[in-house]
Amino acid sequence: MSVMQKLHKLVPTSGKVLAFFIPLLLWGIWWAVSGIGYMFSTTEWPEISPSVRSEIVAVKADPAFNNPNASESDKEKLETLKGRVLALAIVSRLETELADGWTPQYLFVTPKSHFDNAVNRKLGVLTATTLLQKFFSTTMAKYGSMDPENPWMQEARERDFTYGPRIWGFFERSSNSAYEDGVANVHKYADKLISMKVVNKKKGDSRAIVNIKASEIYDMLTFILSKNFIDVPLGWLSAPGGTLTWSELDDRVYFAQGMTLVLRDVITVLKELYPEKITNVDKGGTQNLEEAMMAMNKICTFNPMVVLRGKEDSMFADHRGKMARYMFTVRERLLDVADTIRR
Repeated sequence: MSVMQKLHKLVPTSGKVLAFFIPLLLWGIWWAVSGIGYMFSTTEWPEISPSVRSEIVAVKADPAFNNPNASESDKEKLETLKGRVLALAIVSRLETELADGWTPQYLFVTPKSHFDNAVNRKLGVLTATTLLQKFFSTTMAKYGSMDPENPWMQEARERDFTYGPRIWGFFERSSNSAYEDGVANVHKYADKLISMKVVNKKKGDSRAIVNIKASEIYDMLTFILSKNFIDVPLGWLSAPGGTLTWSELDDRVYFAQGMTLVLRDVITVLKELYPEKITNVDKGGTQNLEEAMMAMNKICTFNPMVVLRGKEDSMFADHRGKMARYMFTVRERLLDVADTIRR
């Protein structure tokens, strides 16, 4: 008689049943508690990231802000502080999403991997963060095209933010760890801008610079309005509705919301800290910027109970079309803002 047969005779049938059902019961309780917790999680964001807001307030309190009589050294220091806030604004929302749990890499046994709209919102946040961080690192964090890229920003761009979003990380680095490393690298760059000591033997005393003029802001807006950025969510939202399943409608709406959460933080920094470069009252820059912000606020607070497909003479709302209209408004208003800078 084999060892397994002997064990089978020794363990009573009731014990075998309990050994099977107790873990199953515990998993069910954990699954239910996690699902109920999601019901009370934040799903609307009427304001920008609190960390970005506090950084903006701190910079605007600087004596050199909007002070034409400030010394050149104070003005230069202020420009560095403003650039630092813009760099941090790009990763602020991703940092928040990571702290909340990176649901795209969750296993199928967790409730959030099935019912949590945060999965697609987080993917949208990641997409916007990756694209804007790449632009900042290769355009605004250097004086010219021939200057070397900051090593921390380069590592975040090439190694961290390009990591797959659904890697669990049992035998390799997880998605969550990769993006946390990317955010940390951006923070190292930001700290170095204001001469805070950053310990890193591998990279040594790396130089950190920021160079943001009206031309760089115009280039950033042009990039945001390009097919590589805002056309990504617009393309998802504008696809023929008849070809999409109900779950795909939901996914596309919240992906667009995730990208907008990052974009709103960045545009707010430009609006608050670079008013002389981004707005022109005589040419309608201020009004267009306010309209763009209003549309982004609507996207960031868009949270219907169920995303509906309504079309033509349907009695149901067309939520995907509504989100697309908001995105088109953002694009057209920011295009007008870019035109005022160019003129």
